[in-house]
Amino acid sequence: MKNFKKLFLAYSLIAFSNLNAQEPLEIPIEEQRDNKIKALSEIVKINKDIYVSEDRVRLNKFINLVEEREKLLQSAKLQLKNEKARNKKLEDTFKENEIALSKLEEALKIKIGVLGELFGVTRQFAGELKASTESEVTFSEFPNRVALLNKIGSIKVHNKENFEDLWTAYLDQIASGTEIKQINASITMPNGDNKQGDIVRYGLFTATHDGEYLKAEPELESFKLLENQPEGSILRSLRKHQSNDEYTSVAIDPTRGFLLSLYMDKPSWLERIAQGKSIGFIIILIGIIGVAFSIYKLILLRQYSLDAKDDQSLKSLNHSMIEIISNSNNKDARENALDELIINFSSRVEWGNNWIKFFAAVAPLLGLLGTVIGMIETFQAITLFGTGDPKQMAGGISQALVTTMLGLIVAAPLLGLYTYLSEKSNEIIQIIEEKASYLLSKN
Repeated sequence: MKNFKKLFLAYSLIAFSNLNAQEPLEIPIEEQRDNKIKALSEIVKINKDIYVSEDRVRLNKFINLVEEREKLLQSAKLQLKNEKARNKKLEDTFKENEIALSKLEEALKIKIGVLGELFGVTRQFAGELKASTESEVTFSEFPNRVALLNKIGSIKVHNKENFEDLWTAYLDQIASGTEIKQINASITMPNGDNKQGDIVRYGLFTATHDGEYLKAEPELESFKLLENQPEGSILRSLRKHQSNDEYTSVAIDPTRGFLLSLYMDKPSWLERIAQGKSIGFIIILIGIIGVAFSIYKLILLRQYSLDAKDDQSLKSLNHSMIEIISNSNNKDARENALDELIINFSSRVEWGNNWIKFFAAVAPLLGLLGTVIGMIETFQAITLFGTGDPKQMAGGISQALVTTMLGLIVAAPLLGLYTYLSEKSNEIIQIIEEKASYLLSKN
């Protein structure tokens, strides 16, 4: 700001001199030139003072920074020297420790001698027992076993207590595998709720609660009730065993929970039918309609059978025909009348049989259609995703097989009903024909 004021003052002097030069008072040219030179000289002097003072400030600042940098450099050099010395000391210590460690290991090997193999076998057996007991049904009875086995498996040199602990753990394992024991533990229900309950443990294989199977969940410190239980015969044998003090057979899972866990993914009968998609439900609808119609037809045939066995059945069926037979002396006329009567009655008796036959025939055809559609979906999945993931193809294959199964299941009973209804219809018609022959011969 001071420099700017000085420059402004110098330019003001020059401008003032120029204004004076414009006054009417005439000034000689030499004097005007001298005044301009003097003003310019003043400006140069002012600028010189300004730049000299600024240069002096920058120089002092630079000298101060140089001194500060030199101090920092000296400090860094000293720190580097100390670190090198410390590094050298650590390297020497590391080498000394390596030598001492190798000597100690050699001394340890000499002292251990043949016991080294024993310690190795101990660690191996501790690891095997831990792997086999992590998901067993006895986890709630021995909560500290896993930590103990981890400790034994990580020790290089075992003492007497370690051997005794491992021996005791194996002894408990053997004893647990030979007993059927009732314990109280936490149970996780399928909806996620927990409760305390009595559990019956069958050796090392299976745990049950109220006649249903459980799955061990050591991570949750609980037993999980299986949402999908095995078939009824297995559950009945289990409940019979628990309610009877005598020796009875009971189903257990020798894989220690693996086979029972597969029931979690096993679809129910409704889910299995749903795999057939729309074709499967159409087949079931046809089967229901066919069975309902067959029942209705059976009721009709029962009534027709009662009418056919009644002595007055022909008269009740068609009074006009009977009158023609009674009043006519022409044998051909009587035979024609009876034939017409039998044909009319037979048509009513046989009505609906072909519809049942149609339902029985169309069900497997729809099953075949579902098979074709399922295989098309399977090949589309192979085209899009390849054959690396079988789950991508499972939907189409399931539809193909389920629809075929449903078609056969529906067709078989409908075909049996059709056969029975046809035989029953023929039997009723035969009774009517015999009675008509009797009536014709009597008249």
